[in-house]
Amino acid sequence: LVFSSFSGSTADNWGYTATFDAQENLYGGGIVFGTGYPTTPGAFDATYNDPTSGITTMDIGITKFSSNGSQRVYSTYIGGDKPDQPHSMVVNSLGELVVLGTTGSSNFPTTASAYDPSFNGGPPLTSGTGSPLYFDFDDGVDLFVLKLNPTGTALSASTFIGTSGNEGLNLGIDLNYGDPMRGEVVVDDQDQVFVVSSTQTSTFPGGTPTQLTDAVAFSLNPNLSNLRWATLIGGNNHEAGYGIKVATNGKIFVTGGTRSTNFPATTGGLHASARGGVDGWVARLSASGAIEQSTYIGTTNNDQSFFIDLDKYGAVYIFGQSLGIYPRSAGTWGTQNGAQFIHKLNEDLNQTLFSTRFGSSNSIVNIVPSAFNVDDCLNILLSGWGGGVNGGAQGGTTSGLPVSADALRPNTDGSDFYFLVVTRNAQSLLYATYFGGSSSEHVDGGTSRFSPRGNIYQAVCAACGGQGFPTTPGVVGPTRNSNNCNLGVIKMDFETSVTADASINFEADVDTVCENLVVKFTNGSANANQFFWDFGNGQTSNLFEPTVTFTKGTYRIRLTAIDTICDIEDTTSLVITHDKGIFPEASFETEYFACDRTFEVTVWNTSIDAQKFFWSFNGGGNVQGDTVVHRYNAPGTYPIRLVALDTNCGTTDTAFASVFFDPDLPAPDVKVAPDSCKDGRVRVNVSYTLDSIDYQFRWTFPNGVVDTGKVTTYRIPTSGTYTVKLELIDTVCNAVYPYEFTSGILRYDQRVWIPNTFTPNGDGRNEELVLAGNNCFEGDRFTILNSFGNVVFETDRPFEEFWDGRINGKPAQQDTYVYRFETEDGPLYGTVNLIR
Repeated sequence: LVFSSFSGSTADNWGYTATFDAQENLYGGGIVFGTGYPTTPGAFDATYNDPTSGITTMDIGITKFSSNGSQRVYSTYIGGDKPDQPHSMVVNSLGELVVLGTTGSSNFPTTASAYDPSFNGGPPLTSGTGSPLYFDFDDGVDLFVLKLNPTGTALSASTFIGTSGNEGLNLGIDLNYGDPMRGEVVVDDQDQVFVVSSTQTSTFPGGTPTQLTDAVAFSLNPNLSNLRWATLIGGNNHEAGYGIKVATNGKIFVTGGTRSTNFPATTGGLHASARGGVDGWVARLSASGAIEQSTYIGTTNNDQSFFIDLDKYGAVYIFGQSLGIYPRSAGTWGTQNGAQFIHKLNEDLNQTLFSTRFGSSNSIVNIVPSAFNVDDCLNILLSGWGGGVNGGAQGGTTSGLPVSADALRPNTDGSDFYFLVVTRNAQSLLYATYFGGSSSEHVDGGTSRFSPRGNIYQAVCAACGGQGFPTTPGVVGPTRNSNNCNLGVIKMDFETSVTADASINFEADVDTVCENLVVKFTNGSANANQFFWDFGNGQTSNLFEPTVTFTKGTYRIRLTAIDTICDIEDTTSLVITHDKGIFPEASFETEYFACDRTFEVTVWNTSIDAQKFFWSFNGGGNVQGDTVVHRYNAPGTYPIRLVALDTNCGTTDTAFASVFFDPDLPAPDVKVAPDSCKDGRVRVNVSYTLDSIDYQFRWTFPNGVVDTGKVTTYRIPTSGTYTVKLELIDTVCNAVYPYEFTSGILRYDQRVWIPNTFTPNGDGRNEELVLAGNNCFEGDRFTILNSFGNVVFETDRPFEEFWDGRINGKPAQQDTYVYRFETEDGPLYGTVNLIR
C-alpha cells in the first residue's frame, strides 16, 4: 500500500473515478453535494456552482494527490447549476487531465473552440418520470469531455457531446449499482481522444439508432474542437458501452452489454447469435470508426463485459460478470463456481485463447468491476467492489473470494474492495487481497486505472455513515470530514514486475571408451521462455535442457534465461572440471640457432596418447607430421602450436612454444693468453662467450705461420712485442669474427735448470732439490734413482714438488743420485749429490 486518503471534504462527497500520470501522482474524481470541498489556491473553480443543495444537486470535485498522498497538488470544483458527474479520467502526454462525464447543466463550462459549446439536453430524467436513477436531471443530460491544464488552474478545452436526446447514461441494461454512470475515455500517442458511452438520441452523429439506448464510440481531436468520427453500436434493444482501447495499428476495440438479438457485425465472430438474457459484446472498429467485426460474449444467463484491454501482441482481454456457467479453459487458474470472468480472444474476435471464472457462487456476483489491466509481462490485474451497496441489484457478499498468502488484508466484512493479479494466460494466482474498513466501500460509477508498472489508482466512495476506511500516515485526508461519505483514494503497488531467474544443475557420467564427460544439464530457471547456453568449449545451445560431451579441461558454463514477453533476462554460471581418464598430452621439442640466417627450425613431436599431429607456424595453416622442418622468411619471434589428436575419441590437446631468430647477434667476447717457454716456443689459449659446438679457429702468427685449434704453439726468434691474428669461424651461423692481439713475449733460451748438489741437514738452507724453468708443456716428469737403480723420488709436477732428501719418510744416505727429466722434447739425464 503506497497510500490511502480521504478527499477531506466537509460536504458529502462520493467517489467515482481515478487515474494517474507519468510522475505517479493520483487523480481522484467524484461528486460533491455542496460547499466544503477542499480546493487549492488558484484552482480553476474554487466554489460550488449549484444554487441549491441536497441529494439531487451536485458538482464534480477533482483532486490531484502527490505520488505519496501527502499533498494536494491541486483541487477544484467543476460544474454548472444542475447535476454533473465524472465517469472516466485519463492524463495525456502534456500532463492535461482529460475527463469524460455527464452534465445536466446548460452552463457547464466550455471553451471557445469547443466542438459543441451548447447544451442540448433531452427529456427529463427524474423519479417522477420513472427514471431508475437516484439523481434528477430535470433538463435531460449531455456528455461532456474536458481537459484541465497541468496545474489545475484552467480548462485547456471543454465541449458538450449530445443532441436532442439524453447521452451518457446506461439505462435499461444496468444490473449493478453504478452501472448507469459508466463509460471510458482514452487517448492515443497523438493525444487524440477516444470515448465509449451510450445515447438515447435519434440524431446522434454516426448512424441511425435502432431502438431505445445504443452504445456510442467517437473520437475528438486533441483540442476537442472537431469530432473526428462517431459510430452508433446497437440492435433492436438496449445497449451500453463500457470500455474502449486503441490498438497500435489504429484499430479501436470496445466492449459493453446488450439485450439485442440482432447486434451488428457478429457474423464470423466467436458467437454470431445472442446467448440469452443480457449478453456482453466486443467490437473492433477501423481507425475511422467503422464496425469491422463483433461478437456476443456470455452464457444463457445474464452476462456483461465491462472492461477491455490489449496486450503487446494484439490479443484482446475482457473482464465481466456472468450468472451462467462461464467456460473455464484447461490449465487456467480459477474457481469451480464464480460469477466473474476473464476472457482472452484473438484480434479477429473469432477465437478464444483462454477464459476462466472466479468467485464464490454462480448465482450472485461478488464484485462489480472497477479497473482492469494487462501489463507488459501479460499479468492480468483487476479490481472490483461488492457487498451491501450492490445487494439490491444482482450482487452479494465479497466473502469467499480467494486471497494469496501475502495478502494485505486477508479477511473481509463482506462489503469491501477486492484486488486480484493472475499470471499470463491466467495460469496461476499471483496476488489477491481485500481492502476496506467497517463501512460498505463501493463506487457510484466510473472507472479507475492501473498504471503500466502495476499500481492501482482506485477511487472509492468511502466511510459512508462511519469512519471505517483505512488511511495511511502523512496523507492530506487522514479522516472523513463530512457527515456521510468522502471520496477515498487508494494507491497500491502490486509489484508485478518480475525478473527472469536462471538456475543450472547437472548430472555427469564418464563414457567407458573415450573417457569423455557426458553432462545432462538441468534447467531450473523461472519466468523465462527462451534459453541460451554457452558451454565454454565453442559449443552453444538454445535447448531447455541440453546434453553435452566434454573432453579433458575446465569449462565455465553460462546460461542466459530470457523472458521475451517482459523483455528481461538473467544469467548464471558454473564451472565443470574434467581431469579423469586418459587424454592426449601434447608436447614437442625444437632445434634451431638464433643466429641462423636461413631461419630454419626443426620440431619433433614428443606427445603421448595421440595418433595425428598438426603444426601451425606463426598462425598459418596446419602442417601434419611427426617431425617437421620449417623455414621463416625473416628474422623475428614466431609462435609454434602443436595440436595432438586422439583419432579414436576425437580428443585433442595443444602445446605452444616460440623461436627467435636474429642474425645480428653480438660477436663472441674472446680473450687470448700467450705463455712464453724456454727454447723460443709460445703457447696460446683462447676463451670466449657465446660458445658454439661448431666454432673453428684460424691463427696467423708474425712469422706468417698459419695454424688451427683452440690451443696452438709457435716459436719466436727473440723476445719482443708480437701481433697475433685470430679468425673465429661459426659454421652454424655462417659468420666469421676477426680479432688481433698484441703482446710482449719473453724468450727463455734454457728449458730447465737442475742443481747438482743440495744439503738437507736441517739448517734451513738448500734443504730441497729445487728445479727452475718454465712449465709450458704437457707431460713433464722428474725421477731420482739411487745407485742400485731404485726410484727414491718421482713427480709429474717438477716445478712445484721438490725432493727433501727422504725415502719413505726417512733421511736418505749421503750419496750421488741419478735423475731423469722427461719432457715432450725428450729425456734429460744427470746426477745430483746429497750432502749432509
